[in-house]
Amino acid sequence: MHNLPRIFFTLPAIILYVAVCPIFFLIFSLVYNPFGMMQTLDMGYDLSTMNILIMFCIILAVLVGMRTAFYFLRKLKRFTWAHFILWCIGECLVAALFLSLYLKLMFGPMYPYFTVIGKFCICWVYSIMIYPYVIITLAYDVVAHREVARSKIEAAEDSSLVRFYDQFGKLKLMIAQSSVLFIEAKENYVDINYLESGRAKSYVLRASMRSLEENAERHGLVRCQRSFFVNPIHVRVLRKDKEGAMFAELDTAGIKDIPVSKRYVDKLSERL
Repeated sequence: MHNLPRIFFTLPAIILYVAVCPIFFLIFSLVYNPFGMMQTLDMGYDLSTMNILIMFCIILAVLVGMRTAFYFLRKLKRFTWAHFILWCIGECLVAALFLSLYLKLMFGPMYPYFTVIGKFCICWVYSIMIYPYVIITLAYDVVAHREVARSKIEAAEDSSLVRFYDQFGKLKLMIAQSSVLFIEAKENYVDINYLESGRAKSYVLRASMRSLEENAERHGLVRCQRSFFVNPIHVRVLRKDKEGAMFAELDTAGIKDIPVSKRYVDKLSERL
């Protein structure tokens, strides 16, 4: 199963799901009265509109909570399409359960609890919410495919340039492959060290080493340690210190020596 495109984790995408899905539920219910919702929610006291508005608020609150959790979990887990589909199904289920608690309170002994859950809430939520979920998801999937295609075209136009994207897929830095010195991981960021007009500079990018790995290796950078990629064309020599630890000494003044673990020594040596 393919990984979920990063565009689904952006704030605009999160906000769109949170805003559009409850609003669609509200408008669709009031306009089309699916499954006789208005009559069921009327309760003989002309309460249908008020109840639908309260249901709208409940769904909105659930989506705010669920999508906030979804946004922060992106750092802890790699989401696939299967995970995302299950998450959307779970959001609707949680919304239906909260709606059933409210409606059971309103209905009283008129309907058994499981009738409220199965016949009303789950049926209403899934049959209505499927439309905005599918439409928004397909729209963002199209956008994600276009961005991938554009990135491939850009890479084909000039393969000598290394393009660095942040965790949201936005292009943040574009430099020549020969200018890259090394890349170092620092918590939730990576520090890209490079040459510009003969001077060493660095750029802090919000991304993970794993997300940069394919791009780095494609442009000739070599992983020399868990937290480091190094450009072998700038490695002057490999040396050991007194404790036997291996380091790569670079050809640029003022740049620290890069640690090289035993696992990557042979691979780096072959490129020198």
